[in-house]
Amino acid sequence: MSAKGFAEKLNYCLDQTDAPAQVRDRAVILSKMLDISKQQAWSLIEGQQIPDPTLLQKIANEFEVDPQWFANGK
Repeated sequence: MSAKGFAEKLNYCLDQTDAPAQVRDRAVILSKMLDISKQQAWSLIEGQQIPDPTLLQKIANEFEVDPQWFANGK
């Protein structure tokens, strides 16, 4: 899984929740949703970081998707 590919899917999930388009606003929402720092949320949204397996599972649970979907789209 690439960081950019992960970010595309994460942003798709955020789009489905009607999150604002601004990265700053999305980072605030994601940081509260996952209980992570705004900086880490921003890094995930911008495709600069891949989440560790624990955080990936938390993200998948939050958006009700299979964690494997972030890696391979299935």
